[in-house]
Amino acid sequence: MLGLLLAAASVAQPHNALPIDPRHHRDARCPKAIQLDGDKQRDPASKSSYLWTPGLPSAAACAYACCGDWSCEAFAFIAPASSVYPKGKGNCTGSSACCVFKDDLDALVAGAKGVTTGRRSKLPARAAPYANSTKVLHTVLEPKMYVGINGDEFPITWGKDGNQYTGAGDNSQANETGTPLSFFRVKGGPTELGCTYPPNKHNQPTPTCKNINEQGKHVPVTSKSALAACPSWHDGIPNLKSSGVISVDGVLYWAISCFNYGDNLVFNRQRYGPAWIITSHDNGVSWNVDATNTSMFPGRLSAPRFVQYGQDFAGAPDDWVYVYFPGTSGDSAFFENNDQMLLGRVNKHKILERSAYQFFNGIQLDGSDVWTSDSTIATSVWHFPLQTSVQQANYHAGMKRYIFANWAWISYDGYGRPDHTADEVNGRTGHQRTQLSLVEAPNPWGPFKVFYRNDDWGGIDLQKQFSVGGYTPVIPPAWIGDNDFWIVFTQCCGNPRPPLNNYNFNAQRVTFKLSDGRSRREASA
Repeated sequence: MLGLLLAAASVAQPHNALPIDPRHHRDARCPKAIQLDGDKQRDPASKSSYLWTPGLPSAAACAYACCGDWSCEAFAFIAPASSVYPKGKGNCTGSSACCVFKDDLDALVAGAKGVTTGRRSKLPARAAPYANSTKVLHTVLEPKMYVGINGDEFPITWGKDGNQYTGAGDNSQANETGTPLSFFRVKGGPTELGCTYPPNKHNQPTPTCKNINEQGKHVPVTSKSALAACPSWHDGIPNLKSSGVISVDGVLYWAISCFNYGDNLVFNRQRYGPAWIITSHDNGVSWNVDATNTSMFPGRLSAPRFVQYGQDFAGAPDDWVYVYFPGTSGDSAFFENNDQMLLGRVNKHKILERSAYQFFNGIQLDGSDVWTSDSTIATSVWHFPLQTSVQQANYHAGMKRYIFANWAWISYDGYGRPDHTADEVNGRTGHQRTQLSLVEAPNPWGPFKVFYRNDDWGGIDLQKQFSVGGYTPVIPPAWIGDNDFWIVFTQCCGNPRPPLNNYNFNAQRVTFKLSDGRSRREASA
C-alpha cells in the first residue's frame, strides 16, 4: 500500500475543476489504495504504455497523477539512469524522472534499478439506491460460463413450441458475413448448447452450436423504411440492435432499435433510437418488418424491454404486457450507463398500437397506481444515474416477484464509465469492470430491493481465466428453477490482455434461498 501523498503536476483535469468532467475526477480513496509491485516491475515492453510525463518527483507523485486519469490502470516511475528509461517517448528526455501510465495490468517481470511500478486498486462503487432484499437471501453467482454463439444483446422469450427465441446484435456466425442483427432458436438447457469454439480473426470464438440455430434470413431487416430511419451498417444494411422480444399466443413480437456507436459528448455513449416492433407467426423464420411505424418509440423510449411471464405469456395474471424503457433523465436512451427506467403497459391484443400504450405516472395518496397515455410526463420507476442498463425482467412465480439484472460499466474508482469514452487509448474499449445488481419487486413499478451485488462481475472464460467486462444480462424464462436461474450475457475485452473475448451468448447460473430457507415448492405448499 502506498500511504504517501504528494502534490503532483497535473497531467489531466485539475482537481476540483469546474465543471467537473467525471472522467478525470481524482477520488481521494485512490492514492491511498495504490499497490506497489515490490521487487518486480510491470512489463516495460508492453504496448499498454500510453503517456510519458517528466518532472514528477517520486513514485508517490506518479501514482497520484495516475489517479487523475481515467484510462490509467497501472504506472511506472523510472529514474533517468535506469536501463529501461523510455528515451524519446512522450516528453521524457533523460534529464528527469519519468512517469509512465499503462491502460492494462501488464505481467510482472524481473525488477530493474531505478524503476518502481504499481497498480491502481478497484475501489467500491456506488450501490443502487435501494434497500437490500428481505425476500431473497444467500445468492451465489457461479463463475463457470457456458459459451454459445457469437454476438451480443440477447433478449430472450419462451415460445409456444417449448423453445426459446432470441435476437442478437453485432454478430458473426461460422461461414457467414457479419450482421448487426439476427434471430435464433435455443433448444434445451444451458449446459446442452452443444457448441464448438473455433476462433476467428478478431480473436473471438465463433461457435457452431447444435442447439442454437439461426432462424430465417441472416439479416432479417433490410427494408427501405429501416434504412431511412437508421444509420447504415454497411452495404445498404441498417444498423439495428435487438432490444426486446416476447411470445404471446404463439406470435413473436420483436422490438428492434436503430443504433450508432457514440455521439454523446464526454461519455460518447452509444445511442438507441428510434425503435419499433416487428412480428413473426412462424417462430422467426419470416418477419413482418412493417408491422409498426419505425418512429414508434423515439427518444428515451428507444430501448423497449418486455417483461416475461413464463412460456408464451401463460403465467401473466391479466392481459397487460409490461415494458421497461431504460434511458436518461433527458430525452435519450443509450446502450449503456443510463439514468433511469420508465414503465409502460399495453393490452396483449394491442401490442402493435402505439396509442394503446400507457405509462406509469406514480402512486396516488390512496396507494393506487396511476397511468397516462402521455409518455412525456411518465414517472421513472427506477433511478440510478449513469449506472442503469436493465435489459429484461421476468416474473418469478416461486418468489412472487419481478426480477431483473441491472448492469453498468464502472471505472477503477467505482464511477459509471460508459464504453468508447473519448479518452480511450491504444484503440481499446473501456469495459474492464462491470457492476451487476440483481433486483426484485412485488410489482413492475416496485418497490425495488437488491438481493445480489458484485462490483467486479466476471466469469471463467474459454482460456480458463477469470475475465471481466460482462454486459447485457437477461434471465431466460425457461431457465428459472426452484432455487436457481440462469443469466445470459456477453463478456468482452477484460484482462488478461489480449483475451479470448467471448463476445458471445454466455450463460451463468445463479442460486439463491428464500428468506425462510424453503424451496419454491415448499414455500407454495
